Amino acid sequence: MTVFKYDRNFLREHYDSILQKNYKILLAGGNGRIDFTDFVDNNVRSLVVLVRLTQDVGQRISECIESLKKIEPDMYFYPQKDFHVTVLDVLKGEAGRQIPENISQYIEAVRECAKSIEPFEIEFDGLTASDNAVMVRGFYEPQLQILRENLRQELRARNLILDERYETFSSHVTIARLCDKYSEPARILSFVNTPVSFGKMRVKSLEISFHSWCDSKKKVLCELPL
Repeated sequence: MTVFKYDRNFLREHYDSILQKNYKILLAGGNGRIDFTDFVDNNVRSLVVLVRLTQDVGQRISECIESLKKIEPDMYFYPQKDFHVTVLDVLKGEAGRQIPENISQYIEAVRECAKSIEPFEIEFDGLTASDNAVMVRGFYEPQLQILRENLRQELRARNLILDERYETFSSHVTIARLCDKYSEPARILSFVNTPVSFGKMRVKSLEISFHSWCDSKKKVLCELPL
């Protein structure tokens, strides 16, 4: 029987620790180091299983972004169509990566796992920030942990390459990234610490996507119901 390790308290402590670990860096202006003007020529791609946000949750996050833009207009802000929760980075981002020739085997493995998972809820409540990104905090039901573990086991059982950047266990949504330095870091910290609720969504399907970093370029390979 799977033990649910990542309950609300665990995830809250995780999101709090991200902010605490980066507090001094943020107060000093952050650590922006990404040039988002090169998206046209960027050919870094990854194969990922993800969850798209519902319209109502996405709209609330977009409204939050509009407020953030008034403080730091020069950040890179995710458009609503790119909001997502990563379920599993199957093949991490690499320059020049192509869709695997055996992609049908990957799709079948995810399809098999999806069959055994009932729809589940994710609640989006509050914000956190790393040294160069602002994220929405997500809190999920046990099915997501079970799904991730099942996917890892199924891919390995089928001798399919699993090349995660790191073991994903949160359900955050990245909404903005820092390109240079915060002009008003104290206001950013105040903004991130302000309580805000974005509501809940019921996850009823998964998307298998071959996409670029920040999801700005993507090829949706398959959508699978739970």
